[in-house]
Amino acid sequence: AGHPPKGEAPERAAMSALQAAGNFMVGGAYGKPIPNMNTLGVRTLREDYLKPAARADIIRNLRVIEERYDRDSAMLEPVASEERTELPRFQHLFAGGELMPPSIFMQALELQPSENLNGQNMPFDADVLVLRDNLVVTYKPLTMKIRQLNSKEIDELPLRPVATFARAWVAFETAWLTNKEVHAVQALQPLAKAIISLEPLLLSLDKERLLPWPRVQHQKVVTLKCLEGFMQSLSDLASSVMPSLSRELDHDSRLLLLMDHVLSLRGEKSINSSLDGVSATPNVNFPNHQGPRGDSNGALHDSNKGLTLDAYSFRLLGGSVGDAVAAGKLKHDAGNGQAGRAKLAMSGTSVEISNLRGAGVTHETAAGGSKETEISKRASAHAEELLGAFEAIKDFLLSLKSTLELIDPALDRDQAFMGQLHRFERCFKRAKRLFLEPDNLA
Repeated sequence: AGHPPKGEAPERAAMSALQAAGNFMVGGAYGKPIPNMNTLGVRTLREDYLKPAARADIIRNLRVIEERYDRDSAMLEPVASEERTELPRFQHLFAGGELMPPSIFMQALELQPSENLNGQNMPFDADVLVLRDNLVVTYKPLTMKIRQLNSKEIDELPLRPVATFARAWVAFETAWLTNKEVHAVQALQPLAKAIISLEPLLLSLDKERLLPWPRVQHQKVVTLKCLEGFMQSLSDLASSVMPSLSRELDHDSRLLLLMDHVLSLRGEKSINSSLDGVSATPNVNFPNHQGPRGDSNGALHDSNKGLTLDAYSFRLLGGSVGDAVAAGKLKHDAGNGQAGRAKLAMSGTSVEISNLRGAGVTHETAAGGSKETEISKRASAHAEELLGAFEAIKDFLLSLKSTLELIDPALDRDQAFMGQLHRFERCFKRAKRLFLEPDNLA
């Protein structure tokens, strides 16, 4: 069976493999065609072979068939398909070194018309099911011959049924592995897209460290766009492996900006976050559901555009950039990409800040101050939790980048992966409900 060239579409690759498998069935590879098998009743035969007593016989029988094949292997074509060596995802099935691994035959007996991967029902091609039935049918006469061999009625297995079974094995293995690989590629598409969308985000964050002020402000806008793209891809990935009640349905990137802002106002690096400084992105508007305050023409809010991040944070948590500066918590050189300097530039004058303040509010209300609000303290804990979960899922996705051709496509059964994803979704959903309007107004 020829292996499709690199870059060939999965559907065409499957067609090529099945055509090659068909060639094995109609002749050419071993000099004689496989007889046209009547596959009626094969389901009952498969059920019989799956019974406990028959399962034990399968391992012994395949060993006997393989030994007979080896004695005249020079007259026959190799049993192993090209897909066995060229598809690394399935090489664990052949780790034992057998020409005819019992696990492959067991999976052929158990094969259903389709398989379920990450909630998607993926049907096998009709040819795969026909080739499976032919494999089972060619196995049946060999079981009778092996019984005769064990009872000393014959000296060795006839070569012809062994060769017929070998051809059926290669034909099934070729088509089945190719179908399985196509299914795996389809099932892993959301994961691959999430990994691909993560790379521009990390590249943009690196560029922020190199650019001078004020050019870095434009790069921060690019970073936010990359973050939004990654969050959308991560949302698509979560939707493919998690029920809707267990995940966040709308991953608003502004929540991550708010959480980074909360930590920046504390003046502490309690967590090593790759999103450090992302809250200094200019022209990001937050919801304003309480109506305008102070001067409607001020820079801190607009009745149509909403509030700036600092104004929103002050209204929600009781602390602002001005408070953090007065308390010595925020400095101009804090944060990635000169985030501190950007925050000072965006915070406006003290007059504009005071338009949002109530009477008697001082820098003691800043994060960590003696009059810090209870919700501000809670926000800090949630920010650390959410940004920590973001780092964990980001690092886990990066670790999978080089293993996409190897990993099991059933991500919903991967405990390590699902544990990281559940952690992030849980943290995001809870923080959004508490701190991002209108969710926290419900």
